[in-house]
Amino acid sequence: MGYALNRRQWLKKSTLAVAGLMAGPSWEACRKEASIPQKDWENDDSILLNNNESPFGISPNVLKAITGSIDSSNRYPHGYYSRLIDLIAERENIPPDHIILGAGSTDIMVTLIHYVKTGGEILVGDPTYFDFLYYAKNADRILNEVRLNDKFEHDLEAMEKQISPQTELIYICNPNNPTASITPAHKLESFCERASKQTLVVVDEAYHEYVEDKAYRSMIDMVKQGKNIIVTRTFSKIFGLAGLRIGYGIAPPGIITKLDKLSRNFAPVAWLSLQAAIVSYQDNDFLQGVKEKNNHVKSLLYGELEKLGLFYIPSHTNFVLFKVNQDAAELAKKMEQQKIFIRPFGLHDKQWLRVSCGTKKELQLFISSLAELI
Repeated sequence: MGYALNRRQWLKKSTLAVAGLMAGPSWEACRKEASIPQKDWENDDSILLNNNESPFGISPNVLKAITGSIDSSNRYPHGYYSRLIDLIAERENIPPDHIILGAGSTDIMVTLIHYVKTGGEILVGDPTYFDFLYYAKNADRILNEVRLNDKFEHDLEAMEKQISPQTELIYICNPNNPTASITPAHKLESFCERASKQTLVVVDEAYHEYVEDKAYRSMIDMVKQGKNIIVTRTFSKIFGLAGLRIGYGIAPPGIITKLDKLSRNFAPVAWLSLQAAIVSYQDNDFLQGVKEKNNHVKSLLYGELEKLGLFYIPSHTNFVLFKVNQDAAELAKKMEQQKIFIRPFGLHDKQWLRVSCGTKKELQLFISSLAELI
């Protein structure tokens, strides 16, 4: 299974698995339609492995920044937008007017969906981030879905053939959710070079900070070249700020200006969220620690899935997608009764479960429950 296979075995098994992964994804996988516990944070011992949150909390520096800023929460936060934007601009070596903030990267994506006229076509991978698909579908945009290839990469050649005058937006999630796979940079750059001449390309890099594979590279360099591309990122994952709702987009100034005009909120990012993001963005030691812990738990998870004989897709994120031989939704429901929350996916004629990499203790409880149920 997964990394335990040699290359030939991996390709053979992944080709078989991908046949079951593609086509007919269930909309129930969207976060808005999924089972989310009403958690009592003081007393509840639920294990939340369903939303790809960081289980390692926030750094002490971030906590100090938040508590030290509460007294100023009566003021609108505009003055501090520029502080975070300047930090991002400096790190990415890009002018500040190329950056927009939002209440999470999904907030920016929803604005991008409204960038497309009603009835307009959006080209996406299949499967990909279900929340994006959910909002696009409910906004009456037409989704043209192209299956991932047998390596769980975006099939860029097939996608390019689907670009037409009706295509108003192309969405690429890299690393992809729910597969946790990457599309290699040399392929994606070549695709973006050509596709961006025809329409706007959105590259969702929510899990960017987790990736270590040298085949991966951010598409921000293409934005610097003035291409018709926007890269979105979030503070919800490795930074641990999911509950504070903050993300950002990087694009040429013309696109940023249009998004500003379409924004539904004159101050989408809260005061305390800005303070947390400003400190978290610079807290490299804490972030490195989170990454190391995530890799350790993920390695343990691979080993346990292999013991159970379950096929999984090697992950470049903080979650793993693996195949089960029974109804995934029923299996997830049984685990939920044990207060363990994971995400089921019915993808074509195969059943998959997606589990976030929690703490080592959470992983042990999850594996114990999974082994019992299967």
